Amino acid sequence: MASRAPTLSKSRYTAGLQCPKRLYLTGHDPRLADPVGPVQQAIFDSGNRVGALARQQYPGGLLVEEGPLQHARAESRTRRALQDDGIPAIFEAAFTHEGIRIRADVLRRAGKDEFDLIEVKSTTRVKNEHVDDVALQLHVIDGAGVSIRRAGLMHLNRDYVHPGGEYDLAKLLHLGDLTKEARGRLPAVESHLDGMWAILRENTPPPIEIGPHCARPYVCPFHGHCHRDAPAHPLHELYRISPRLLDELRALGLRDLRDLPEGEVALTRLQDRQCLAIRTGKPIIDAALSKRLKAYRYPVHFLDFETVNPGLPLFPGTHPYQMIPFQYSLHVLEKNGQPVHHEYLHGGADDPRPALARSLVEATRGAASVAAYSSFEATRLRELADALPDLATELLSIEGRVQDMHPLIRDHCYHPDFHGSFSIKNVLPVLVPGSGYGDLAIAEGTLAGLAYAEMIDPATPADRAVRLRAELLAYCKRDTEAMLSLFQLLAS
Repeated sequence: MASRAPTLSKSRYTAGLQCPKRLYLTGHDPRLADPVGPVQQAIFDSGNRVGALARQQYPGGLLVEEGPLQHARAESRTRRALQDDGIPAIFEAAFTHEGIRIRADVLRRAGKDEFDLIEVKSTTRVKNEHVDDVALQLHVIDGAGVSIRRAGLMHLNRDYVHPGGEYDLAKLLHLGDLTKEARGRLPAVESHLDGMWAILRENTPPPIEIGPHCARPYVCPFHGHCHRDAPAHPLHELYRISPRLLDELRALGLRDLRDLPEGEVALTRLQDRQCLAIRTGKPIIDAALSKRLKAYRYPVHFLDFETVNPGLPLFPGTHPYQMIPFQYSLHVLEKNGQPVHHEYLHGGADDPRPALARSLVEATRGAASVAAYSSFEATRLRELADALPDLATELLSIEGRVQDMHPLIRDHCYHPDFHGSFSIKNVLPVLVPGSGYGDLAIAEGTLAGLAYAEMIDPATPADRAVRLRAELLAYCKRDTEAMLSLFQLLAS
């Protein structure tokens, strides 16, 4: 290993498994990374909260508090704690082996000179990348001479129902055994490490093409940097392109969908329409789209929900990551009338669903068609009916009238500027110039959920809560305005 090569860590190892170029840039030029946005920060914060709760499961444990720049000091403190039989668990234990630095979330003493390794995640299930994470930790801790009896993953229990008050940690957190699976990956760990050290020794990053791996399993922090020189229509924008077809096209030396040889690549009907629009530079709108939209019965109610889905449940009777509607916007269009707008945003810190559902039932009386953009609203309506039996009949009646505009536009319309996405946030500003979401403080659903959680937090200053409320109302209203605008344009 060259002395000038950066060190490896858990995060760099998993980065290398996702993309060798991400590993190189993380080690050599982290300043090229995109700024951490509020959504990503919320994910980090949620993980930290779950980690703190996990530590409460092991009273008397010692937290090694040294920061990442004091790894040597953290290792020294870890070694002392390992020798102290009076410490039942060590949190953030620090180890180094063969130039690889790791911190273990929990080391639980399992006997004399033997420990259980526990990784903590804020997800509700074990993912493949979690097993890789645990396997690397075993490699390092084994190399440091510490005996690990078992290795496990602690995560949120999706089936936990919050009773209110303090969380029941024994039920909220689930600990699964990954010892066999993680140890089975140790030979692969050594092979991966050899390749990663070789990448880090290079003077330039590896020439990795952009593609689906840029967002799987995580959105790469160097997404903006790597996409700055991307072609206008990169291959991975082909709708639902298979990995096999992507590899075949790259093997032909292709990078841009405009260069696909016409008629020589087997494409789906939708992909063929997409490529035709890109080659000609003109939108394609099937006549069937107008006919399908004109079949909507009036009055048409354009509905959009905003939801919050925290890992740690906010309301009694809810479980981790459950979608809780707290807001709706509704535009009502009569056959020959002007649209009328209705809206609801729950302002209290109690469960928003009962009051929201009652308001929605009243606002949708007389609706012949309920337009939505995706299956999201219909799913939330069914969930509301399950949670609120006294309103179930009315809510299921609304759900039965929902008509999804998304597949209609997807199956009958393509514009080159969609760039492979039929999200309303892509479609609206393209088809209705001058519209969009760029002028809004809140411009996507996850941010809306975060804003709502902040708005109802008693610690939020009153003026800040008032501003968040106004921003939430503006965002949700824009979604139904968007559907209304698209409907009026495409049904004409």
